[in-house]
Amino acid sequence: MPIDRINVGTLANDGTGDDLRQAFVKVNNNFDDLDARVQNQATAQNLGGGEGIFYSKENGVIGLKSLVAGDNVTLTADSNTITISNPGTINLQGTSGNGAIAGANRTLIVQGGQNINTTALSNTITVSVDSNGLVQSDTSPQLGGNLDGGAFNATNLGSVVASLFQGPLTGTVDGINITTLYSQLANVLGFDFGDIIINTTSGLNYLVATVNLNFGTITAPGSFTSDFGSIV
Repeated sequence: MPIDRINVGTLANDGTGDDLRQAFVKVNNNFDDLDARVQNQATAQNLGGGEGIFYSKENGVIGLKSLVAGDNVTLTADSNTITISNPGTINLQGTSGNGAIAGANRTLIVQGGQNINTTALSNTITVSVDSNGLVQSDTSPQLGGNLDGGAFNATNLGSVVASLFQGPLTGTVDGINITTLYSQLANVLGFDFGDIIINTTSGLNYLVATVNLNFGTITAPGSFTSDFGSIV
């Protein structure tokens, strides 16, 4: 209701204003109306573990912090809603090729390739190399240093080209069985022919066999025959 004003008259005690009782009735009615209009103010506070927006409360006025848009963030508001959005795009750059992730629900996929596996757990992405068939997939492998076979064998080889072999060899090389050749060479090395026994049947043969012969100087092609006897 509107405020009921007290009639105080034109002049003091001129009898035209409200009497004392009527004046206080209006006072009571006005206080009741004001009391009905005032809403009890609750104490404002931040709830939860996030960043609070409550700032202060002073003289019945509640102060709130302002929301300010940052990098790649936009704020839009209507009568009762504030919307925070990120319309930006995540650009991806790889060794080969590039791409971009846009939209509200953006998902980054780390894709493995040949002999490369990827696994995701919580906030960690693990990239691992599958060694099975890794060398076989390289059609032109080349070493950058010495290869240590760790005392393991190399099997199912085709042609082997090398400038030097160290250590024993087994198998066939250019059609020759190396294992058999080794055993034969063992019997060949260290031949002992014994002593040369001179067998003579005449004094002339003895002289020929025991005396050094000087054939002189050969100045032109020619043929001659020397008989050194028999080797027994």
